[in-house]
Amino acid sequence: MVTIGVIAPLENGLTSYGRGIANSVLLAAAEANARDAIPGYTIEVQALDDSSDPAVGRAAAERIATNPTVVGVVGTYNSGVAAEVMPVLDAAGITMISPANTDPTLSRGPDPVRFAERVWPTYFRMVATDAEQGPLLASYAYDDLGARSIAVVTEPKPVSAGLADDFSGAVTQKGATVSSLTTLPDDPAAYDLPGVAAKVAAANPDLVFFGGEYDVAGEFKSALAAAGYTGPMMGGDGMKDDAYITGAGSAATGDIASTVGVPNSALDAPDYFAAYENAAYTDPPTDYGPYAFDAANLLIDAAKVALEGQDGVNADVRAKVRSEVGAAEVAGITGQVGFNEFGDTTTKVFTVYTVTDGAWKPTVTRQVYE
Repeated sequence: MVTIGVIAPLENGLTSYGRGIANSVLLAAAEANARDAIPGYTIEVQALDDSSDPAVGRAAAERIATNPTVVGVVGTYNSGVAAEVMPVLDAAGITMISPANTDPTLSRGPDPVRFAERVWPTYFRMVATDAEQGPLLASYAYDDLGARSIAVVTEPKPVSAGLADDFSGAVTQKGATVSSLTTLPDDPAAYDLPGVAAKVAAANPDLVFFGGEYDVAGEFKSALAAAGYTGPMMGGDGMKDDAYITGAGSAATGDIASTVGVPNSALDAPDYFAAYENAAYTDPPTDYGPYAFDAANLLIDAAKVALEGQDGVNADVRAKVRSEVGAAEVAGITGQVGFNEFGDTTTKVFTVYTVTDGAWKPTVTRQVYE
């Protein structure tokens, strides 16, 4: 037996994303077992909850690290969780491929622009980072929306604040004015969303940019509407979920968010979506399920090579898995899959969505080139 771990929000936190990730790994493992992808081995999945909480994620990583059959992990969704998970997995030589992390410091270190240095050799990600997402959103805000006065509000989590900073710097460079910048308190219980919304609405900016995730974003947009603001709110991949529309209600109409890759509807992956539907999973794949599916298949293919001539999983097998993943150049359901010297994807694509008729509708897809 060989095991693929999953660390994602399955019980609490951003479960809308986490369950689609876990289900997609389960699907990849089931299909691999059906075709005897690793001769002589059955592939198991050890899916553990991180509740979008770094401490819970670290505990999950510690459990996985004690499993001698683990060849790799698909996860995490949250960048903040990855920062706690990776020291544990890297020490055990276990490769992790994230289908969702966008914090650039995870792969390039604390100063990713001036002094990029790979942090963990076992860390890879399938999606582009906020270093690309922030400027892309800034261009859309300035060039496509014509926004010139922008209020920025962000949750304090590093990935949220980092996206807000990247956006603010890029949109200011283009000529817009960031009329206010508000960072919410460290304790979510201390968030005064109506108070912040009232101050923002009073300034009547062309656009509000929110750095954060769909649950808080939905509450905040409702508060903005109650305070009299009628313009659009923009956010990144953490905001782009159907739960945001549910939380914000009719106030969500016209709001904008980006997320990784091309829309699911544009992926040439009918077999994946049919198999996912036939499996009758309770939760949808979301935008990250296809990336998790590709990540799981990368680990399966790497394990097949690494286990040749071996009696089971050991340190050499795990090292070979890491090497095979790093050298991969394959066509997945999400497109061409490969990694640069930092473990970042070489295919950097985002899609901008707008809430129209109660649903996220793709507006434009753009590729970012290094």
